[in-house]
Amino acid sequence: MLQARPLSSGTRQLNTLRCQRRTVTVAAAKPRQQPGQRRGGGDSEAPPPPKQQQQQQPQPAFRAAQRAAAALCAAAAIALAPLPGAPLGLIDPAVAADAGKVGTCLLSKCQTALARCLADGQCVQNLVCLNLCNGAADETACQIRCGDQYGDAAIDTFNSCAVSEQKCVPQRVDENLFPVPPDSALDPEFDLSGLTGRWFITAGLNPLFDIFDCQEHFFANPEPGHMKAQINWRISKPRGDFQTRSTIQNFVQDETRPGILYNHGNEYLHYEDDWYIIASKPESYVFVYYRGNNDAWRGYGGAVVYTRDRQLPAEIIPELKEAAAKVGRDWKDFVVTDNTCGPHPPPQPLLKEVEADVERVEEAAAMQLRSFGKGFTVLEDRLSSELAAEERELARDLREFERLVEKAEKSAAEKVRQEEALVVEEVESLWSKLTGLLRGGGGS
Repeated sequence: MLQARPLSSGTRQLNTLRCQRRTVTVAAAKPRQQPGQRRGGGDSEAPPPPKQQQQQQPQPAFRAAQRAAAALCAAAAIALAPLPGAPLGLIDPAVAADAGKVGTCLLSKCQTALARCLADGQCVQNLVCLNLCNGAADETACQIRCGDQYGDAAIDTFNSCAVSEQKCVPQRVDENLFPVPPDSALDPEFDLSGLTGRWFITAGLNPLFDIFDCQEHFFANPEPGHMKAQINWRISKPRGDFQTRSTIQNFVQDETRPGILYNHGNEYLHYEDDWYIIASKPESYVFVYYRGNNDAWRGYGGAVVYTRDRQLPAEIIPELKEAAAKVGRDWKDFVVTDNTCGPHPPPQPLLKEVEADVERVEEAAAMQLRSFGKGFTVLEDRLSSELAAEERELARDLREFERLVEKAEKSAAEKVRQEEALVVEEVESLWSKLTGLLRGGGGS
């Protein structure tokens, strides 16, 4: 996340509070832009304008959301750099200074990716979501949930620049929370061909990565020692709705230890996952313990149980308890998932969705106000002058971001003009050659 400069504790929270209320309310006032697999928002009385008209004349609400997001960028960092959890207003100055370095790096090395982010509806909403996570008790988990809810090419490009290409965001170190298991804990007789077909994740360990609804996965074994997987899962949305996510992963089996599968060589954040099969029973279940690395985080991990049945069969739980103990895990920490995979709920009118979003933000704002406790009234008087100064700084940052966006747009337009000129030149040259050939043929 991007922080232009550390703020004083009280001023930081007042600015954050005002930005949250202003930005999210404005962003919620427009019809939401959903990714390809997400269902549309509420009903609308007027039909949307033609696509070309939308590009030439952005809706005022969306333009306001972009400007508010630019202000947020001046005080927030990308979620892939999780800060240590701290009570509101008690951020360590050293941590704030590190976040300032991240912001400086992003502004100097990822200008184009940042400008595209601020021109993209999903990326703007992601920044708003991340800002709501600041100071939360489960800040890292909250940031990961934002990544689950919002995703498109602009977000991926921004993350890749910040984390992989320019390394603006420091990598989270391996805390050995999920150590590599010993060979004795692996299933020595695991048959990769037995994993083909449809399976369901019916229990998971890590709430950040393993516990989702409707985890229906399909596996294929195209050649010995290789496996291709289509991973499907659902992300819960407000009011009982959901969005479906899907991805393709490729695994290679260890040549000497059949209970290890490697998913390496991925481009995005250079992520790699290692699966350890700690127990399995043909056509019944496969128990997977995993750990992984990417450019943002080394040593994340978890564990899941695959079953042919949609729901976890009770009769296999004793075997699962024994297998979990082999990798130092207690079965009581696992959560049974819901694979009923029901339909979307009936759509709500757009106005009700906006009102619900506003109510949610107001509740979050009230919680942050209460966090100041009895000293809030005194703080408010003392911070009024500081707040005005900080708002002037945010306004300057906003103008700078708008300048970057304008610069990126002009650069893109110039590039298109140059490419068009090159195409015209090549066509004229080809036409001249063709004319010469025709004339030569006519004279023979």
